[in-house]
Amino acid sequence: MNLSPISDRDDQTGLLAARGFLLIFSFLAAGLVTVGYLSYKNYEQQYRTETVHQLSAIAELKVGELSRYRNARLGDGNVFYKNPAFFRLVHRFFEQPADADAQRQLLGWLGRLSQYGQYDRVWLLDAQGVTRLSVPGGQQPSASATVQLVSDVLRSGRTTFQDFYRNEKDRRVYLALMVPILDEPDTNRPLGVLVLRIDPSAYLYPFIQRWPVPSETAETLLVRREGNEAVFLNDLRFTTNAALNLHISLESTNTPAVMAVLGTDGIVEGRDYRGSPVIAAVHPIPDSPWFMVARQNTAEMLAPLQARLWQTVVVIGALLFGTAAGLGLIRRQQRVQFYRERAKSAEMLSASEFRYRRFFEATQDGVLILDAGTGMIIDVNPFLIKLLGYTHEVFLGKKIWELSFFRDVVANQDHFAELQQKEYIRYEDMALETSDGRRIEVEFTSHVYQVHHQTVIQCSVRDISARKKAERNLNETMDELRASNRDLEQFAYVASHDLQEPLRMVSSYMQLIDRRYKDRLDQDARDFIAYAVDGAVRMQNLIDSLLEYSRLQSRKKPFAAVNLTKVFGQALLDLEGRILETGAQITAGSLPVVRGDAVQLGRVFQNLIGNALKFRGEKTPEVRVEAEEFSTHWKITVRDNGIGIEPEHQKKLFKIFQRLHSRAEYPGTGIGLAVCKRIIERHGGETGVESVHGMEKGVPSGSPFRKKEDNHGRLQSN
Repeated sequence: MNLSPISDRDDQTGLLAARGFLLIFSFLAAGLVTVGYLSYKNYEQQYRTETVHQLSAIAELKVGELSRYRNARLGDGNVFYKNPAFFRLVHRFFEQPADADAQRQLLGWLGRLSQYGQYDRVWLLDAQGVTRLSVPGGQQPSASATVQLVSDVLRSGRTTFQDFYRNEKDRRVYLALMVPILDEPDTNRPLGVLVLRIDPSAYLYPFIQRWPVPSETAETLLVRREGNEAVFLNDLRFTTNAALNLHISLESTNTPAVMAVLGTDGIVEGRDYRGSPVIAAVHPIPDSPWFMVARQNTAEMLAPLQARLWQTVVVIGALLFGTAAGLGLIRRQQRVQFYRERAKSAEMLSASEFRYRRFFEATQDGVLILDAGTGMIIDVNPFLIKLLGYTHEVFLGKKIWELSFFRDVVANQDHFAELQQKEYIRYEDMALETSDGRRIEVEFTSHVYQVHHQTVIQCSVRDISARKKAERNLNETMDELRASNRDLEQFAYVASHDLQEPLRMVSSYMQLIDRRYKDRLDQDARDFIAYAVDGAVRMQNLIDSLLEYSRLQSRKKPFAAVNLTKVFGQALLDLEGRILETGAQITAGSLPVVRGDAVQLGRVFQNLIGNALKFRGEKTPEVRVEAEEFSTHWKITVRDNGIGIEPEHQKKLFKIFQRLHSRAEYPGTGIGLAVCKRIIERHGGETGVESVHGMEKGVPSGSPFRKKEDNHGRLQSN
């Protein structure tokens, strides 16, 4: 057999594939390089923008602070400028140097300035520049630059800011604020100058040199123009003793300091006083001869860009190498992919079967696995064997309907078809017989699914005997409770009904005795008859209330739509006599339409408003009914200004026959609020009470009931 043609075809196919892979690699390489370049340029642009913004923000921050600092110092000088009291005191001291009181007052003024902390020395010069008074004391002479300005300050008559200068005595740099002092009677005649000296090393230099973020080369410079030079006003990070000593010619236009004094405002690039390339933000400081230069070495500022460039190169190189390696492995991967997928599938299947087997053996429900076509039992878990008491062999190889203890579930092969046809079946009221003859109640479910292209039915058996027993016990208890409630209601009805006649007889005969023998009886006898009649009447009222309480459940009506506004109006009509008697003011807000028993809800309003009229204070009763809507219920509030309820009495307020006052104080049976509570609970709600005792603000009870069709509301009286 000649295999050469096949070999040639293989070689040709391999060559074409190699060319194809090379072409693909070329496209990918070009794409990666382009993406890397564009990504780097975009990062560079964003980084430069952010860096410039940061540098500019730092410079603007310092410019603003220096401007405020300078204005604040001028503000200090204005406190003394044309101050009549201070000028009179200076005039008095200059005229009478021996005046100790004037000297003491002036020292007090100057001392407070010195204590303020911004001035290291404050002194008073006369018109000839002679120091007349100084804080701190001593005969330290004034700098010649300060003395030379005295005449100019007095001539101008304005507060002057003496810019940075060097004191030839101690060789230190200072600033000063010079305030002219004019004679009050003759304001054109100068008296002297108040000098407030500032040591810039105390605040200005530290503030200027401070940089808000860590940096090895960043610094802030303060410069001014003197003739054809830019003069540095503060000490520098890389040059010592630079303040007023370092000068740069204005011909060095590539220096940011020179650019600043020549009027440039913004971001610039150039070389600093050391000749190092820098990026700087230059800004003038308003109302001053100063210029701010915030600079940082270009190398430090752009170092992250260099790192990003190398990072991009490394990443692109790695991607190119990975792409080449990946393309080289694709052909090999294609050849082994099929086998890998098979191995992975087998591994996943094995892991899945292991997890299923663990669940199958550990679950606390009985499990049977059936062949969906034949009904043959394939497997059974240990729990079902333990539950029924049969051995493993009893199940295997049998069809489910052949097992006598499963005949209630699958009686025959025709019944088994139901398990085959329905994907899910659940039977709850089933019973299985164990090997020892016990019958246990179970819940039976079946699921149909595919395993290895085979349709199986998984049957689960759960023992619910304990749950069923608990349900039966609960039902029996509920039946007994309902029967007991019916007996109690019948007893209350019969007892109250049967007691009515004897009480009426006692009351009638006692009243008859009073009428017939009234003239023959003394006052004690008539009082005894009155007590007996009153007791019979109270007993009859109590029995009537008890009868009403017992009928709340037996005479209830089906719920319907109830307009609470109409119910409230009917309650007011029923209470019209008591309202007129007490002069009560009863108002209501907008009340909703709810579902409930209109008669019983009217009884609630009548009892709550009646209580407010009964338990009233000295003021005219005021009752307010309001409704508040919530997402699931209404809250109805009945609020009054009555006598209130002590906190310790509020828990028993809604209990039957509970009274908080004697009958002599307030009549009644103590059952009205219990009736309200029972009606409210029938409507699915609850009661509550709030009260501020002793403040004529009673807040009795409340209850929710159905709102509209489904939601619940709250009826609460205050």
